[in-house]
Formats: sequence, C-alpha cells, structure tokens
Amino acid sequence: MRRTPILAAAALLAACTSPDAVPGATAPTAPAPGVAVPAMPDGAVPVEVLDVRDGDTVEVEFLGEAVEVRLLGINTPERDECWADEARDALEALLDGGDVTLWDAGTDQYGRVLGYLGAAGEFVNARLVAAGHAIAISADHLYAPEFRAADDAAAAAGAGLWAPDACGPDRGTAVRILEVDGDPPGRDDDPGGGESATIRNDGAGEVDVSGWTLRDESSAHRFTFPAGTRLGPGEEAVVWSVCRDGVLCFPGGGAVWSNGGDTALLLDASGNVVDRAPFGR
Repeated sequence: MRRTPILAAAALLAACTSPDAVPGATAPTAPAPGVAVPAMPDGAVPVEVLDVRDGDTVEVEFLGEAVEVRLLGINTPERDECWADEARDALEALLDGGDVTLWDAGTDQYGRVLGYLGAAGEFVNARLVAAGHAIAISADHLYAPEFRAADDAAAAAGAGLWAPDACGPDRGTAVRILEVDGDPPGRDDDPGGGESATIRNDGAGEVDVSGWTLRDESSAHRFTFPAGTRLGPGEEAVVWSVCRDGVLCFPGGGAVWSNGGDTALLLDASGNVVDRAPFGR
C-alpha cells in the first residue's frame, strides 16, 4: 500500500489528540491466543487507501473513484471514546502490510460501501475482531458466525478493548449484566413495559455506578447512570428501553435491542468493559 501524506498526517493527529489514550498503550494486530481468523472471500478487487477515518471506516480509490468504505460486520469505538485511537492505529497497521483489496457488499443508508478489506492476504475485518480492537456485529453477513466466535474468544482472553484496565484502573467490581429482555411479548417499545436490561451487584460492598454506561453493540443506543446511583450488595437496577415516570431508561424512546441478536455492554466511568452479555444469536 502506498502511504499518502493525508494518511500520515491523520495518524499523527490521532496520536496527539486522544483524551482517553492510556500512556504506553499499543495496538497489536495479532489475534488473541486461540482465536481463528477466516480467509478473505474470493473476488476481492485491488484498491488504494486514501485515508483511514477511524477503526472501521476508510476512504479508498475504488473503480476510479474515491469512496468511503464501512468495514462490514464490525464496530469500533467512536472517535472521542476510549480505544478509538488504538483501533484506528491497528487498522492502519494492517493496511500498511501490503496490497489492499476490497470485497464489495453494497452500500448502507449513508451511501458508504459496505465491505471486507484484505491486506497482504490477511482478512482485515476479522483480524480487528480477533485482536480485540472491534466488536462483532450480530447482524447477518457472510462471516457472522466466524466473527462472533472470534469476538467471544478475544473477550475471554481480555485482548485489546476487552482488557479490564483498557481505559483506566481495573476497579474489580462484581457488578454484572443479569439479563436482557430484548424481545418481550408484545411491542418492544411498549410505553408500559417493553424491553429492559437488568444489572446486579454480586459483590459484598456498595458500588457507585455514577457515569457508567449500558449500551448495545452498535453506536446507536447508550444509557448513562446518573450521578449518585449506587448499588448495594445484591441490589439490581433495571434500565428500560422506553421512558416513563420513575424509571431508568434509554434516551430516544424506541426499541434498543435487536431481535436478531445483540450484545449488551456495561462500561465503568473510565470506559472499561465491566461485563459483556451476548444474547439472541
């Protein structure tokens, strides 16, 4: 891959502007131990990388035009979040490894090409998941089962963003996602009930969960626990997808969890993943 001035400048900017970067953190791209990485599908075509936007989005020259490519089947942290720079650096490192190819799977609602990228024969999308730099999306695609298996293995190994101290000190709490009712009877967005997710403190002491986040695997739905929220031993907190008086709820007012499968993530105030709960897949 030819490294362009734009790409080099973007890498320098990312290295200098992350508010959540962990000093000395690196972005290794090797799969976590025991994680299998599938081979790229046949039929990918050569492209030239023009810019790496973030950990899951690049601009390439494809069929004579500059197009934005959203890497299919994965999601990485947003630019202002912990591990965003590490994910972007890992993607750039993989793309610097050799000739880059694209397998085109159509476009999304924003007009971006959805696709798989290969570099020097390596399956880039899958490598990002296997090294713990990206979350596998449950939505169906050609390699969904392989991506999910790599996601499970990387999380079990504590690789990348799954490390308990990826974004700050590991506080070692015993707060867990107890259950996600992502497809209840009736309407998911029933204002009198509907979807819900429950977390519980399984530890022996009280835990302050102020500023903690409960989110889905996409970047679309996030709930932040308000200041002063504390869970005593054995105490539970239910977060509903639809708001009504007196309950904790996601902003937005609609369904949160995908009926086709999803992953609930609980993050502490620093952004560390405290618990992860795949379901419905």
